[in-house]
Amino acid sequence: MKVNVTSSKGLESNLNVVVTKKEIQEKINVKLDEVKDNINIKGFRPGKAPKDLLLKQFGKALYGEVFEKTINESVQQALKEKKIKPASQPKIDIKSSGEDSDLEFTINVEKVPEIKKIQLDKIQLEKLQVIPDKKDLDARLNQLAESSKKYNDKDLKEPAVKDDLVEFSFEATIDDKPFEGNKGEKLQIVLGKDLFIKGFDKQILGSKKNEEKIAIVNLPDNYPKKELAGKKTKFKCKILNIKKPLEQKIDDAFAKSMGAKDLKDLVSMIEKQISREFENITNQLMNKEILDILDNEYKLELPKGMLENEIKNVEHTLIHEKMREKGEKDHSKIKLDEKDKKEINKISERRVKLALVLTYIGDENSIKVSPQELQAELEKQIKMYPGQEKNIKEYYQKNPAELTKLKGPLFEEKVINFIKNKAKLKIKQIKKEDLEKLMKQDQPIKAKEKKKVKSSLKTKKAASIKKSSKK
Repeated sequence: MKVNVTSSKGLESNLNVVVTKKEIQEKINVKLDEVKDNINIKGFRPGKAPKDLLLKQFGKALYGEVFEKTINESVQQALKEKKIKPASQPKIDIKSSGEDSDLEFTINVEKVPEIKKIQLDKIQLEKLQVIPDKKDLDARLNQLAESSKKYNDKDLKEPAVKDDLVEFSFEATIDDKPFEGNKGEKLQIVLGKDLFIKGFDKQILGSKKNEEKIAIVNLPDNYPKKELAGKKTKFKCKILNIKKPLEQKIDDAFAKSMGAKDLKDLVSMIEKQISREFENITNQLMNKEILDILDNEYKLELPKGMLENEIKNVEHTLIHEKMREKGEKDHSKIKLDEKDKKEINKISERRVKLALVLTYIGDENSIKVSPQELQAELEKQIKMYPGQEKNIKEYYQKNPAELTKLKGPLFEEKVINFIKNKAKLKIKQIKKEDLEKLMKQDQPIKAKEKKKVKSSLKTKKAASIKKSSKK
């Protein structure tokens, strides 16, 4: 096989590959030796038919198999010989082929840009630490007590007041006409929380058991049926029962009912829970800090193919977000302005760059996702759909490529954790209010990009980096 680089500009290279007909014939002969014992020809015992006869009858079929395998092997060998690491699937153009001629084809490929090694132990990260204060603990205790509150039936003559639990059924109409989903049976609400429909609770105040009550409210703006959203609606309610709340003391007995030894133990459990919640948030902020550092550290020429695919991916996501916001079903009616396009390019460039850099760091440090880790992630995904476990499992079995995609998030997590372990960490204690400010600053970024860079990593190899999202 002969390989020549015919042109090279930036990250793009064109290679010309020639596999001689002699080499092809040798491969066909090898293939023939592999299968001849299983070929039956009248007048000959299996494996004893002359090679010329076998080639005459099965040569075209054998050439087809050898041709496809030769292309794949030759592409890999040519890229390896010229030390080209592809950023995406190379494009192949067959110039000549046939049983009596050389196989000649060209390879158009974009390589992964050269990435300098970064000294991970030189990276300085700030690990934020938030210690729950008494106010947080008391608020969580009160929430727990509120959610565990017990109720007793009220007397028939006692009217419903704020904080009472009311059980009711209803029929609703708009302009005196029923609509789909206009009935409800045995619903329960706690008056004053306004969790059913805004303004509904106030109109139920004063009602008594077994009486009918009319409540007129506007359906919420996010009502599933858009044509009914915001419409004035008449609810004819039948009050089935009214219960008053019992006082819930926050003491050792209450703590034991929550599974703790005593109140002190319950407070300790809540403190740990809040600390874990804070830690999850601070970890997300640190992950973003790492990605920002890598983004600023590297200035790379990006493969055009990867970038173009990513731009299409981001554009598609943005259009569908705008469709949801406007309640539009026809994507062709969504037009992106220049500001949108600039933002799409900016996001796409960051995603592709970080995907390449994280892959490079993973390769340099032999970071891999094991089959066991992938299986554990699959189980986690399945548990997210209770009642549909069988369908989800069958989906992944029928679509192995989708299972491969799960590697991306796991791979990124492992690489980022590796960076954390190598970097210099500086502990900084902050108040909850300061953390909330930092989260608000981060919100615009998350609103623009709802997926993480991890989605951009299909496997650890740059050639199979999948379409991604910035964190």
